[in-house]
Amino acid sequence: MPEDFVTLTTPMSENQIPNEQEEASSDGKAGLVFLTLFILTLVGVLVAMPFSDKVEQIATFLSSDDKYLAVFGNMHPLVLHLPIGIVFLTLVMEVFGWISFGKYRPVTTMALFLAVFTGALACFTGYVEVITDGESMAKWNNHMWAGIAFVGVLGLALLSRVWGESKGSRNPVYAILLLISTGVMGFGAHLGGEEIHGDPLAPIFSKAKEKPSDGGVTKEPKDRLAYAEVVVSILESKCLACHSVDTKKKGGLLMDSWEGLLAGGDEGPSVVPGDPKESLMLYRIHLPIDDEDEEHMPPPKKDQLEKHEIAILDWWIATLPKGEILEDKTLEGMGASAEIIEAASKLISPEELKAMADALAEEERLVEEAKNAKREALDTALGELKQDAQLKTAINYVSQDSSDLEFTAISLRESMTDDHFSKLGSIYESLISLQLGSTSVTEAALEAHLPKMFNLRKLNLSQTSITDKGLDAIAQLSNLEWLNLYGTEVTDAGIAKLKGLTKLEKVYLWNSKATPEGGKALQKELPNLEVIFGIQ
Repeated sequence: MPEDFVTLTTPMSENQIPNEQEEASSDGKAGLVFLTLFILTLVGVLVAMPFSDKVEQIATFLSSDDKYLAVFGNMHPLVLHLPIGIVFLTLVMEVFGWISFGKYRPVTTMALFLAVFTGALACFTGYVEVITDGESMAKWNNHMWAGIAFVGVLGLALLSRVWGESKGSRNPVYAILLLISTGVMGFGAHLGGEEIHGDPLAPIFSKAKEKPSDGGVTKEPKDRLAYAEVVVSILESKCLACHSVDTKKKGGLLMDSWEGLLAGGDEGPSVVPGDPKESLMLYRIHLPIDDEDEEHMPPPKKDQLEKHEIAILDWWIATLPKGEILEDKTLEGMGASAEIIEAASKLISPEELKAMADALAEEERLVEEAKNAKREALDTALGELKQDAQLKTAINYVSQDSSDLEFTAISLRESMTDDHFSKLGSIYESLISLQLGSTSVTEAALEAHLPKMFNLRKLNLSQTSITDKGLDAIAQLSNLEWLNLYGTEVTDAGIAKLKGLTKLEKVYLWNSKATPEGGKALQKELPNLEVIFGIQ
């Protein structure tokens, strides 16, 4: 047998196998360390995103150019469903694994990684979309932070799983974090859906709160129930904005029920029947409004109680019989003096409050009817416009229950012409957002039609033929809040025409003929305006 063959088939020494196992183990740990650093960095970037001017500038840049806007600005509704589906499927697989007591062990590591990555991408694209749409970040703040928290908790769940597997164990921390991340995901999804589609439970609760009619008979002040028809009226107007189940529960205090007044808040009972000195409500009311400990109630910036209202509360608590059961009597039945009855006559009566509430409800009903009628008319107009294949997907309602419209020509670009633009006449007044970036619409068409779109809040004319001359038409859009003139021929002289647009918050001038000096001059006229020339 050849010597070299013998050499090749000689068994490895005992020291060789452990060395290779150690190298494999070392490589595995290095991979885990890299994954850990990647996840932590990703979450850190998301947390820093809302506070970083640089990230906002990048998002602003992406939203200023239509070729990037077409990719990033409209990706959020698509991307956000990916982590939702992946996490839901992962949870189902893991539940089957748990109830099988280890007989079924799903492999979900890659799914978790994809969920973390797509969740982070959803956060970033959502951030870009808010900037793109010129919306207030405050409106989406809770939804954004819920999304970031979801990515953070899910990232920790992934790390808990892979590190546990590397040690040959499946610790309960992973299961707990996965369940928490699913809950946070559901909460964030609810917040986003509520902003877009409205609260689906609102009609149910509004009906539940409706109070039965009392026939509309106006009572004399002396015949009003002391608590239900006098005291409650005072509390509703001055206290319940911060101390009711429908609003807030500041200091742990509820004042929208007798039980809540007795229970009090973090510092003691609001009402002690028959003992004004021990009643915290009266103590706070009688403190000086400039109290150095800021304990006076209502707070100085809120509507203060009138003297006659304080007198009624003082009398009512002092007159109440001791005990926790309220036997509500009329003012006359409680022996109210002429001064107290006179004070009660200065309050808005329950009958007047009901009449005001009915009037408000009627006004809201008429507004709703007008909105529905407008919506029906718009549906007809949109049906006709969408017969044109070019416009079929370009026009949409801002939200499901809105009668405001947005038009975007991102998918049309150069094929969007003056002829298509002129067809929008039937919906001019309903347009609040108009995106014409990179289209073939001429300056003459803009001058002719833009002034008729007087409800526009957002206008994108990036990379169009508009010049200083066309800015005269834009200067007539008094409701405009957001304007994109990226890549146009406008100059400092032209943007100076915008000084009358007091609602304007952002204008993009990157790659235009305008200069930073011209932008600063416009900002002097409009102090709240942000002028953007690209990434600084």
